[in-house]
Amino acid sequence: MVKEAQNTCIMFMIPQAYYTAMDASDPIERSAEPVTDVLRTLSREEANIRNIRKAIRAIERYTENEPSSNIYKIKQEIARVEKILNQTKLTDFVEEDVGQRIQPVKSKMPEWEEQAQKSFGRRLEDALGQVNFELSGHYPLLKTMFYTIEVKLEAGSVVIWYGPLQERLDACKPIPEVVAKKLAANHKKITGRGLDDEVFILNLFEAYKAAAHRSEKNFGDSIPVSDILLECALLIQGKKFRTNPVKSSYKEYGRVFFSYDLYRLKARTVNGHELSLVTATRAYTRRRAGFLWVPSSERGDGTYISHVRFRDV
Repeated sequence: MVKEAQNTCIMFMIPQAYYTAMDASDPIERSAEPVTDVLRTLSREEANIRNIRKAIRAIERYTENEPSSNIYKIKQEIARVEKILNQTKLTDFVEEDVGQRIQPVKSKMPEWEEQAQKSFGRRLEDALGQVNFELSGHYPLLKTMFYTIEVKLEAGSVVIWYGPLQERLDACKPIPEVVAKKLAANHKKITGRGLDDEVFILNLFEAYKAAAHRSEKNFGDSIPVSDILLECALLIQGKKFRTNPVKSSYKEYGRVFFSYDLYRLKARTVNGHELSLVTATRAYTRRRAGFLWVPSSERGDGTYISHVRFRDV
């Protein structure tokens, strides 16, 4: 366990210069600039000062308690201040003062960012343990079974993938309990379907023959896995869809379901023909449609296949 660093509070005082209007007795400098341009500039700088004050107050609020929990909000506010300073016509005094005030926060950012990552990892591990998943890997790519959890704390999101960033399943805010709930729901959807080996391999065989016929290939030739998937998806549709092929009648069967079914299929022969899954070469992995990732164990190991074929035995 890593000992949590003590909370750090960075206090800001808004300089009086940010509030002070021009004194009535101050001499007025004449400018060649048209009055409308001067007023427009003053209005813009007034907005800049207001936005700087707002950002500094936000930074102060975020650093008061557990800054590592607000690390990316702090970074956003600092970026906002620096962007204004790059665009403003404010005096050097104001720019220098604001820069000095946000520098202590910037120096703490690496430490807070590390704390945020470790804290999220521990909390996610606990939440996944509640739904019987074990967490492994390193930030930002964490793993459990044949799933990858891509953590994007800076963007405030977590993406759940099937396989090594192969098929996007879900996304949510970086709240460990929500991530665990969504992962468990997707896992149940994928693995909770029944599979009859004999029916599935027969469907594969029929899909292979149909795809071979469509592409004018000979029996025994290798057929692209995407073509086989398409035929399989059509074969499993019910009578309602075949009578009226509309979206509401369609039974979902995509790349993830097909991949998992190939993984758990035990049978390898049907009607005197043997199934063979062809490992994808690099040329076929350049396009998503050219290959399919299939797990080989529940630890997340797997292979990429590009073609399917049957041959006489």
